[in-house]
Amino acid sequence: MYRKAANVLLPILALAASFGPGLAIAETLNNSGSSGHCPTIAPGPVAIYDLDNILPSVVSQDVVAVDAIRNTLAQYPFAIDGKNYDRLDKVFTQNAVVNYSAPIGVLSGLPAIKTIADGLAMFNRTHHSYGTQYIKICSPSSAIAITYYTASHFLTPDLGPTFAPDTQALYAYGQYQDTLAKQNDGTWKVTYRNLVYQGPLIIDQNS
Repeated sequence: MYRKAANVLLPILALAASFGPGLAIAETLNNSGSSGHCPTIAPGPVAIYDLDNILPSVVSQDVVAVDAIRNTLAQYPFAIDGKNYDRLDKVFTQNAVVNYSAPIGVLSGLPAIKTIADGLAMFNRTHHSYGTQYIKICSPSSAIAITYYTASHFLTPDLGPTFAPDTQALYAYGQYQDTLAKQNDGTWKVTYRNLVYQGPLIIDQNS
């Protein structure tokens, strides 16, 4: 069964690899957008090599807002890895748009975003972890965030601290480029997200 599931991933890997890690859209390189004085990082992803040129240095920040945004973004791994997709209500606005890049593409609206569950159903477990992060408060009600991530997707059912005899996993490395808005209740939510791959998808498929 696991071999069959892994074979399903091969055409997905080929398609995603054909797009490369940058997935740049030139029109995003605009230093004034709808998010106050922040660079525009939507609707298309910014190439990794261009981020350093367009992101301003953070000198002073609203630490309360930054902490609130960090907690909002932390809900995403909890929702995905816990298979509790209704928890995505805490991350995205109802009319949010997520560009997951190839092969998933663009999902518009929270109900569509939650259909990511269908694509992840083939995996027994997933593990999403965050790394380097940049958060910029643009105005009292708008912000952007760049968050590095590593995502592991496991086909094997073994959840214990043992070596799986037939390990099959899919690993992804990249970043989330988020545009956020402050809500009436004081929380922050993502209105637009770009997922950018920073390397090829990797299958660990031992026999």
